[in-house]
Amino acid sequence: MRKWLSILLFSLCFSIVAPSVAAERSIVIVTVERLNVRSGPALTFPIQTKITKGERYVVLDKKGKWFQIQLSNNQSGWVSADYVNIEKAGNTVVCEANQLRLRQGPGLNFSIIGYIVRGEKGIALQQKGEWVKVQWNGKEGWVHRAYISFVDKLAENRYVHVLYDKTNIRATASTEAPIIMKAKRNDTFPIVRKEGQWYVIQVNERTTGYIAEWVVKTSDQQIEEQTIHGKTIVIDAGHGGKDYGTTGAQGTREKALTLATAKLLQTKLQALGANVILTREDDTFRSLSERVMLAHQTKADAFISIHYDSSLSRSANGLTVYYYKEKDRLLAQSLSSQLSRLSYINHRGIRFGDYHVLRENNRRSVLLELGYLSNPTEEQIITSANYQQEVTEAICRGLVDYFEK
Repeated sequence: MRKWLSILLFSLCFSIVAPSVAAERSIVIVTVERLNVRSGPALTFPIQTKITKGERYVVLDKKGKWFQIQLSNNQSGWVSADYVNIEKAGNTVVCEANQLRLRQGPGLNFSIIGYIVRGEKGIALQQKGEWVKVQWNGKEGWVHRAYISFVDKLAENRYVHVLYDKTNIRATASTEAPIIMKAKRNDTFPIVRKEGQWYVIQVNERTTGYIAEWVVKTSDQQIEEQTIHGKTIVIDAGHGGKDYGTTGAQGTREKALTLATAKLLQTKLQALGANVILTREDDTFRSLSERVMLAHQTKADAFISIHYDSSLSRSANGLTVYYYKEKDRLLAQSLSSQLSRLSYINHRGIRFGDYHVLRENNRRSVLLELGYLSNPTEEQIITSANYQQEVTEAICRGLVDYFEK
């Protein structure tokens, strides 16, 4: 009896720790705007993180209507099958370590038969527990799962195109990770796979690196012309001079913050080749009519009015994209799509806004409320350097998307 019990326990343990080979060869594609990733396969498990629509993740295991997916930094989590599409993925793998030991069998007790260099691709043949049998350049051997990654077939033959000079390519998917190299604007790299908000790219034949999705564009062509190049964009820094706008819970003046955001956005758009005009370049009062007239006179291809929100309720939060005319909806949607991906702040969506700078404007125009200064917690977030960098990069990506349509 004890013998049979031991065999049963061994079988159960093996079934828990060994992900299925079939699951390893599938990916999930997120179909909702924001999807909770949980620590276990049920709604009762805590939320680890959130992933966004269109993102793709390698499947590690499946239990009922839940998929276990591979996250960045060798972490994993569970998502509901109701909110993803499942597709077959290739069994191509890439080496993530320098001089990875290739062993004769699935364990440390097996002899070393060769070494694999970082970034080299192979074909997965079999998996036993945490060990994978892989074919590297015709030679077969076993490597530990922690030191390889499965390549998303949908990423193959696609490229990232760097939007800014001195863009960091990092060792892992973190803004704190060591920098491998700095890329120049328009540099192009093949995509190995997607991990959350980062792309793993092939830097050269022996090296892979991580680059943030908010500093690149992707395509299936190695060379891509930026359609925003030469476009005239008017950026309207809300308020100014005698018009202070709102004042934050911690004393932030809206007029100062809108100008700082507008200038940072101007720098990024100019780096993409756009012709950028500010409605004000310092703490000067400009009437609403003057701001609209500038868009008309310059025949602006887009008019972006920058503001920060306020409410009597200190719990009010989030950013909002406003438009007035139906012809401006596409611009609003393009910006909203990118701004909704920001992890720092809630996205309130697209709304109708009866504002003078939109109503009286005959150019394509939107007004952005980029967070609530009246909310003490949100005030700290939206005045931070990280948020200012990411929100302006999201606006840039939204404009690039708009001019490509």
